[in-house]
Amino acid sequence: MVPKNIDKIGDRLLNRGYISEEELKFAVEYQKKHGGLMGEILIKNKFITSEDLESFINTSKFSRLGERLLQAKFINQQQLNNAISYQKDNGGRIGDILVYLKYITEKQLEDFLKTDNKQRIPIGQMLVDKGRITKEQLDEAIKLQRKSGGKLGDVLLFLKYITPEDLYRDLATQNNIGRIGKNIDFRSSKKIPYEVALKYNAIIINERENSYLLAVREILSEDDIKEIESYLDKPVEQVLATMIEIDNFWDQVYSYTQTEKSVFELYDEQPENSAIVTFSKSQQIVMVIIILTLIIMMISNYKAALFSINLFFQALYAIMTVLKLLIVIKGANRDAQLRFTQEELDEIDEKELPIYTILVPVYKEKEVIKGLIKNIQNIDYPQYKLDVCILLEKDDTETIEVVNNMDLPSNYRAIIVPTCKPKTKPKACNYGLIRAKGEYVVIYDAEDRPEPDQLKKVYLCYKKLPDEFVCIQAKLNYFNSNQNILTKWFTQEYSMWFELLLVGIMQLKTPIPLGGTSNHFKIDFLREVGAWDPFNVTEDADLGVRLFKKGYKTAVVDSRTWEEANSRLGNWIRQRSRWIKGYMQTWLVHMRHPIKLYKSLGLEGFIGYQAMVLGTPLLPIINPFFWLMLIWWYVTKDLWIRSLFPGIFYYIAALQLFFGNFMFTYTNTVGMYWVIRDCALKKKQPFSYGLIKYALLTPIYWILMSAAAYKALFQLIKNPFYWEKTDHGLTSKRNDTSLNRNINT
Repeated sequence: MVPKNIDKIGDRLLNRGYISEEELKFAVEYQKKHGGLMGEILIKNKFITSEDLESFINTSKFSRLGERLLQAKFINQQQLNNAISYQKDNGGRIGDILVYLKYITEKQLEDFLKTDNKQRIPIGQMLVDKGRITKEQLDEAIKLQRKSGGKLGDVLLFLKYITPEDLYRDLATQNNIGRIGKNIDFRSSKKIPYEVALKYNAIIINERENSYLLAVREILSEDDIKEIESYLDKPVEQVLATMIEIDNFWDQVYSYTQTEKSVFELYDEQPENSAIVTFSKSQQIVMVIIILTLIIMMISNYKAALFSINLFFQALYAIMTVLKLLIVIKGANRDAQLRFTQEELDEIDEKELPIYTILVPVYKEKEVIKGLIKNIQNIDYPQYKLDVCILLEKDDTETIEVVNNMDLPSNYRAIIVPTCKPKTKPKACNYGLIRAKGEYVVIYDAEDRPEPDQLKKVYLCYKKLPDEFVCIQAKLNYFNSNQNILTKWFTQEYSMWFELLLVGIMQLKTPIPLGGTSNHFKIDFLREVGAWDPFNVTEDADLGVRLFKKGYKTAVVDSRTWEEANSRLGNWIRQRSRWIKGYMQTWLVHMRHPIKLYKSLGLEGFIGYQAMVLGTPLLPIINPFFWLMLIWWYVTKDLWIRSLFPGIFYYIAALQLFFGNFMFTYTNTVGMYWVIRDCALKKKQPFSYGLIKYALLTPIYWILMSAAAYKALFQLIKNPFYWEKTDHGLTSKRNDTSLNRNINT
């Protein structure tokens, strides 16, 4: 039977058949009582000859440098023991430690290594020969690697055939470098510049008289080391650290810098695009001028003033109605979405699939987080190529405890986001993005259930599209549509928005206000534009505008992520008021310089921007005035209301009233029908056609939106950066359509 761990020379001699198990037991007991070297004890008791022992040490694939130096009489046993003890405490290579402790000279070590013929063997073979894994486990890992690519070590970790500590210890042995030790001293160690540390994922963890110990997850090249050493006054020695160890080091050394960057980088580099200031001085001046002008007009001729205001908003309604109709017509084109057949998905060579980062920001989500792993494991993508970052707020101790108690796969990282203002989702995502490893990155909320083929479809999108496409938006919808009337309305709205409106906008030369989740980015371009604005509470709508201003494009892919619709009115108001407040922030930020924005977006883009970003919060705010005016007219027949609609303008306004309201209701109906039909064709039907009739009650939903809009306006002035928490996990199994109909398979 192969021992679990054959690091000790006695175990290795037993495994190779030089000695028996009884002889080894006798030698171990003898060593405990009398001390001495294991090899000398075995020779003394004639269990092995000195020639055989020397031959074994010189030819063994796993003999350690210290043992070989001991056999060659460069050091004695006590010196080797001291060096090993130092290595356990402080890390590093045994040869460099022996030099540091002055047991041998650097020239002696160099000369010995030149004559040392130890061969480098594949890590898989080493792990099998050392008893870390079985031959069957290695064969299974190699089979998976041949199918999906990646590093063998990552595959073994994913399959849980080996622990990270054992793997990295043997990788260090294989590559003749050291591992980290128990004693880490950041205070007395010099820091390398943050950007250099980030570039190489390397951190100095200890200092010696003649060198620095540099913790790395992957071995750096000589050129990389030279660049790092150019910032230091001593050479560096690489020591391997696991992913968790490196993350812990980053939290201790660069946490403050990462926090500053996640909060202020966009403001520092692009202050004109940051919502850290709600109203610019020029905007405050313009608002004062507009208010004063309206006051003067009302005093001089209030009827003319009211008519002018009415005319402006009637024109706005007309533009929004026509534009929305145009967008929906364009969105109804089946080719407007990027679609892929199952055959195209099956033809993907998984070895070519890149590392994909998934950011999962959670706050007080202990009930929902438990289903996260299952939802991600349902994704049809090599799991060990997923860099899953669970972003946890430091003060959310309950969720942190739940995550710490979960048996997370090796490719999952629990990243603790330091507590600071603003406490927003975009700040947490920026913090996670800093050290994300993927070529692509996507955000999923903790309760999200992406369709299994979504990542592969996005991969095909990027292979198919020109380079200027840097964002792919997946469609969102709800798995609890039948829970109550609110979830039915919410589902209709999302169906229209993601199935028709966003898809139609993509056909126009106008910014796309992205959804709050399932946006898939090319990570380098996301970093280039400044990532998310931590001060904007609808961060993805703002990011969509900044991407467009930079000349980048967004596409919509035919893949859905299923979310939980708000089923409680208070919860819905909190969420919707935050969304509307974010649209207000976005409009104010990018309208600080209207002429510059016009030149950047062009005429079509500028009109689309006003319609989508300004219209979304403005219409719910002005709607109650017209509703009340209509009711007041039918009750009182006041002449001042009639004076607002003179002559033909009355008929135009009446047409606007009936046709406009019909259009907004009809688009919800069409959006819902479109989704139901599409799901039926795919034989993945989570909806009932009975949902469509609830579109007739949409005007009640508009009243709720107006209530949320006024709350948003109040918060914009009083507390613009406040992120109102939305509760999740409120759906019972009875109302979860994914349990009753086939969504995820």
